[in-house]
Parts: sequence; C-alpha cells; structure tokens
Amino acid sequence: MFLPKISSNVTNFKFYNGLLNLSLITCLPLFMLFSLETVYRGGISSTLSWIAQYSKQFLLSYVLMFGVINFFYVFKRKIYISMGVLFLSFFSLIGLISRQKLIWRGEPLLPWDLILGKDALIIAKEFSGTPELIPLLYISVITISLLLSVQVIPKEVFNWRGKLAPFAISLALLISFYSGVISLEKTFSLQQINWSQKLNYEENGMLLGFILNTTYLSVDKPDNYEQELVKEIISNTTPSYIVDPNFKPNIIFVMSEAFWDPTLLKEVSFSEDPIPYFRSLQKDQTSGVMLSPVYGGGTANTEFEVLTGLSTQFLPKGVVPYVEYLRKPIDALPAVLKKQGYETTAIHTYDNWFYGRNNVYKNLAFDKFISKEFFDQPEYNGPYIRDTELSQRILSEMKKTEKPDFVYAVSMQAHGPYSAEETPENSVKVSGDISPSSRAILENYTQIISDVDQSLKLLIEGLEQLSEPSIAVFFGDHLPMLGTNFDVYQEANFFQDELNYQDYLNMYSVPFVVWDNFSNDKEELRISSNFLSSYILERAKKPGSPTTDFLHSLIQNGSSVVISEHHLQREDISQKEISQYQLLQYDILFGNEYAYLIKPDHKPQVNSDYIVGDGRALIVNASPPNTSVIEITGENFLFDHKVYINGQLVQTDFENPTYITASLPKRLNNKSGALDIQIKLTDSMGNVISESNTFKLDSFSNI
Repeated sequence: MFLPKISSNVTNFKFYNGLLNLSLITCLPLFMLFSLETVYRGGISSTLSWIAQYSKQFLLSYVLMFGVINFFYVFKRKIYISMGVLFLSFFSLIGLISRQKLIWRGEPLLPWDLILGKDALIIAKEFSGTPELIPLLYISVITISLLLSVQVIPKEVFNWRGKLAPFAISLALLISFYSGVISLEKTFSLQQINWSQKLNYEENGMLLGFILNTTYLSVDKPDNYEQELVKEIISNTTPSYIVDPNFKPNIIFVMSEAFWDPTLLKEVSFSEDPIPYFRSLQKDQTSGVMLSPVYGGGTANTEFEVLTGLSTQFLPKGVVPYVEYLRKPIDALPAVLKKQGYETTAIHTYDNWFYGRNNVYKNLAFDKFISKEFFDQPEYNGPYIRDTELSQRILSEMKKTEKPDFVYAVSMQAHGPYSAEETPENSVKVSGDISPSSRAILENYTQIISDVDQSLKLLIEGLEQLSEPSIAVFFGDHLPMLGTNFDVYQEANFFQDELNYQDYLNMYSVPFVVWDNFSNDKEELRISSNFLSSYILERAKKPGSPTTDFLHSLIQNGSSVVISEHHLQREDISQKEISQYQLLQYDILFGNEYAYLIKPDHKPQVNSDYIVGDGRALIVNASPPNTSVIEITGENFLFDHKVYINGQLVQTDFENPTYITASLPKRLNNKSGALDIQIKLTDSMGNVISESNTFKLDSFSNI
C-alpha cells in the first residue's frame, strides 16, 4: 500500500531535480553575462538598456556564454556550480578592469592589451588608483551569494545521459566559433565599430566586442621571413635622388575629407566649376591621381599609408591599423623629419580620440596633436568645423616656430552624410538624368567642396606670404559616400561593380596636387597613397626611412601603385617586389625589426615630449575671493576650459585667453582654508585631455 507514495516521491524528486538542472544550465550563463556587462557598464539600468536596444547582440553573447560554462556540465553539480562561481568572478573582474581602463584611457580592455607586456604595465600603473566602489561591491555580493549556494543546493543523482546533451551543445558551439566555421560578423550581420572601441563595446557588448577584435590580433609570418632577406632588401634600395641637409623646406600635408572632383561624372553637368582654385593648381603644379585603400570612409587607413609608407592591402580586410596594430613607435614620416630638426604637428578638426589618434600620433613621433577641442570658438559649416579654420590654424602654427615645420592636417567639413533634400541657396546647380534625391545629394556635396576649395586658396596664399621654402600636398582621403548603395555613382554610370578593374579605379581614385615655391617641377602622377611620402621626401631633398627608400626604388622601377589583390596583377609591380614589400612591412610592424639592426639610426624612440594640444594652460595667479568668485590669470586659456577647485568642477566663465573667473563651491562658503585650483579640458567622451598646473591659494576668508 506504500508503493504509490514512494513512486510519487521519486517522481517529484526527479521533477525538481530536472527543473533545478534546467534552471542552472540556462540561468548561470545569463547571470555571468549580466554580471560582466553590468560591471563594465557601471549599472544595471545601462545593461537593461543594452539588452532592449541590441537584442541580437545580447542573444548571441548569451549563446557564447552558454557554451563556455556548460562545457563543465559533465561534472557533478557542485563542481559545475563552483566553476560557475570562478567564471563569474573572472568575467566580473575583466569587466571591472575594462571599465577602469575606459575611465583612465578612454578605451576598454582590448585583446592586444593581454599580449603586449608594455601595454599591460601601463594599464597596471594606471589602475593604481582606487577602483569604483559600486562594481566592487557588486562582484563581492554575487560571488558570496553563489559560494553560499554551493552549500545549500541539494546533491544530485548523477546521470551521464542527462549530462551529455548540454555538454555536446556547448562543445559544438565552442568548436564552431573557435575554428571559424561560424563567422560572427558575416553569419549574424554584426558591425565591428573600428573607429571607436568604446562604441564598439557599447553596441556589441563587452564579450562580443572583445571576441570580434581577436580576429585582427595577429598577422601570419611570411614563410621566407629571415634576417638575411631583410638585409638584402634594404641593401639594394639606396635612394638615388639628391639629398641636401642644408635645405629644409616646410612640408605640409592636407588630407581633405572626402575631397573629390564631381565633374568626373560625365552624365551630369554643373552650372559652374565647383573647385576652380584646385583646377588652377592642377594646370600649373604637379598633380595627379592617388589610389586610396578605402571608399566612402576609413580615413585612418589612407592616413596610415601616407604617414608610414606601409600598405593596408597586405593586412586582413576590415582592419584599422591605428586601432589594431600601431602600439609601438614607428619610423614614420614625422619621425624621419623630427630627427632632421623639424617641428612635427598633427591637426584635426574632430575629436582627439577618433581612431585612437591621441595615442597613435605619439608613436608616429608627432610633437603635438591639435584636435577639435583646441580650436577656440571656431566657425562651423553644418555639423563640422569649417576648413578655412584648419588653413588658418596651419599658418598660425607655422608662424610660432623657428624650426622648419612638418604639418599633417586632417579636415572634416566635407564629411557625409549629404542631405537628400534640395537646398535652394546652393550656388552650384546640378543637372542630368538622375533621381531628384541623387541630384540633391550631389548638389549639396558639391556646394561643400566649393567652400573647401576656398580653404585651399587661403592656405596656399598664406604660404606664399611666409617667404619660406615650403611644399604642400593636398589630397582627398577617399570618395564621398554619395547616397546609400552607391546610388549617385550608379545612376551616373560612374561605377557599378568594384570587381571590374575600371570600376575599381573609379571607386578608389582621388585627386591630389603638390605645390611648392622653390622649384619649377610639374608632373602628372599616378600613385597609391603609400607612395606619397616617399615622393614628397624626394621633392624636399630629405633622406627617408628603410620603408620610403624601398618605395623610392620601386618608383624608379616604374612601380608606384599597390591596390587590391584582385586587381594587383594589372599594375606594373612584379610578384618579387610585392613579396619584398610584404616582408619588409611584416618586419617593421610585427616582426623582429631586423631593418633597424641593419640601420640602427632609424630605430624609432618613444617621443616623451608629445602633447595633445597647443601648449599647456598655465595659471599664474588667482585672487582670493572677496565674494564667491575667484579671478584667475595665466596663459593659453580656452573657451572650453573648466576650473576645478579642490578637485571639484565649478562654474567657469571664460573671459579671454589670459583671464578666467570661477565660482566658489557652496560647501566652501563661509569657511577659510587652502584651495587647490586647476584648469582642465575634457573631450566628448568625458576624458581629461589637457590640464594646467595646480595653483595653491594658501589661505582665504569669504566675506
């Protein structure tokens, strides 16, 4: 008579045991993922917002976390839960480290931080401060809770058959992703945001963002990579052009955002030439076509090729070398010229952190980087600083120095998107057999570059007035993105398919012009962006680097273009030259730097003098407040500078570059004591990018 009761108890036990197991294998990875994201994002609400806004990324992250933890489901329950506690603590700690790195350096933890010893030391040094308390408490609470749960969870009846299914699923997931059978980006249409790792992690989540970055963690070593081969390449590439150590012309590069000649569209016409000044320079100066490595975006890759002489065509597709690889000093053009006595300045009318330039420019040996934050109340054209501001800044920086100047300037005015709504005020009108929206896009873009053309005129006329030997090269970084899916170009039959050689050339060719005031040189050139610095060094009669010397030897042999592998055989460069180029690039960027053992004077050094900005703000004096306002005098004050008193941000009123006033914090009213006063400048990410000396006001008394 007791059998039904026993059977019922057994059934209930199996039911609750199965329910507990199901809860563990589904909820534990969810808890781990939620903890990782919450600690990284600094709060539960931010994580919930991410889940709601990017549900695909959340679900995929959950699947990956499911595979990680349930690989251990084959063990006994308490061992499985203990592994869960360890993993949860590990991922939470990684989230905390990533958050602290984001706070200190403006970017989260990246895969290469774990393999580059120097970076790891820098990170450790920067984390010497006190981490945020709330994430630490969160980690402690969840870890203690799970450890206690190990003690109270009942024992299980070990069943191999019940264990195998979750384990097999986890194993299949891990093998698929690890082996590359499943491509995260292609299979799930994910977007890796290379130009900002902060935004990359915010959208994809920390787990996915980190995994996506590992795709670009390394580049395979060439089979023939040996010191003797590198030595042979370098010994056979001594440049033959004349070098004059006493001749040091100013060298100015202007990489003009999306600058292009729209009159190349033969099936549309324009009411007037949108770039008349550029056209006049084409007639009288050296000019030509430059093959860019990117279309419609990816400015940093063109910049990388121009400054280093290295080619992105030999790197994994989709990488941004500034973000993935440039983590050490490189013997780039700024380093080459700095060793020859040049003042090296980078200027960009956009945020300092974009593409990691604030860190990259130090490794390229720029002395200073003047970004958007250091333009004082500039004039805008639409959402971007007008290019005339850039031209004026180039000229003003050159006037400040006694040394010859190397300036690399990057503009933003012509950056897309371009409105598809007609603008009646446009002075340049477009006609042709294209749709109204495409006509509006093209007309709005044309109007912008018409103004950019005037900024070029302002720059060249300013250089002529300096009465110093100068050479300037002006070029576009890539074609503008005129409509989605190449709409304007396709409607105008300019290109249809980049697999077609001529279409590819149309898609990646940008105009450039080289002006100088010391020669009568006039040439028509066709080069890819990686050859540009080598050509300019020859024009300026300056020695180069092992890379630029090699490139000059290729130019002498008639090879001046490296493009996509799909079309490379159509260009005048041999397979041997390509192999040598790849070998030298690997050696310098990833290898043992044999090139610098052969030419040790080219070994790049860390530029300890590098600064972001144009001189540090200096507080000379601060008057004791007789009301609640402190008057601060000094140098290099900017409109966006803010005053901090005893570490607290206070109301700041900019008066002029030598005078700022600040309101005393309420908590200090009617008190007396010392004040530490400092001026700081923060960027759009909230990072402090420049700060003054700390001025100590020893005593004061409010009245």
